[in-house]
Amino acid sequence: EVEGFHPNQILSILYPNDPNIHLNMALSTNKLPVDHRLLHHLIVHQLLPTGGGYAKLSWMQAFLMWCILSKIKFCFPLLMLKTMVRAFTQKKSVLPFGSILTKILQHNQVRIEGEVAKKLKKEDTYNKSTLNRMGWKKQGGVWTYCPKVNQGQRIEREEQEENPPWEAQEETLLAQAQGSSSTTDFDRMMEFMRSRFDSTQASLEGKFEQVNSRLNNLEKDHLSIRSDFENVDDTIYYDLKVTKRRLKRLEQKLAASKTIDTCEETSGDDSSSDSDPPPAIA
Repeated sequence: EVEGFHPNQILSILYPNDPNIHLNMALSTNKLPVDHRLLHHLIVHQLLPTGGGYAKLSWMQAFLMWCILSKIKFCFPLLMLKTMVRAFTQKKSVLPFGSILTKILQHNQVRIEGEVAKKLKKEDTYNKSTLNRMGWKKQGGVWTYCPKVNQGQRIEREEQEENPPWEAQEETLLAQAQGSSSTTDFDRMMEFMRSRFDSTQASLEGKFEQVNSRLNNLEKDHLSIRSDFENVDDTIYYDLKVTKRRLKRLEQKLAASKTIDTCEETSGDDSSSDSDPPPAIA
């Protein structure tokens, strides 16, 4: 059992003005005081979204209300994960916590521009008209529950119905929170996510090693190209001198064979220096 959680005590906290409430009867939210009714509205729409009607109070909802009213800490992220896993197993379900997850993603700078945005419902916005929408009006300085005609008929119908499957599964969540070690869908999902994260991390490490190897090769190529550019002047000068000497020898041979007229000698044209290496460049 959860330490400090006693059903009889929580009934006296939630229904201080109704001593006839007992454990064997269905808990009606319409008998809650205005502050507790508003807290229940916040739980079923934000903290623990549920399907079906809201006229009945489940024990899981009562437990959360007790934690908040008694300032008992509970792990809300774990509760969110369990709720999302439970919603995922339903045939017709929508992933809950849309607005909260959006805030978390935006806070961590996760890009969600490609997602389709939806406007918040009236139930997701809390202001001075929230209690009026819930059917509460202030009369003589006291908040009084005054539901509309059609709303009252719906409430009576919901009070006669059994808890919907969604809320029935919520009640099992309390038992799961009492230290059960059996394998659950949540445990299997977490194990699957951990294995995917591990494989993704190993893949990323391999990719980083390939990138580092390619960067090292590019650095070596850059050093080689830089060295070639530093020596290109010497190479071009040497090639020009060799070509000039070869052309001079060819000119002398053609002149000796009377093919062309003899050219006048100019300074630096001595063929005896053909075998000499080019002067070093300072």
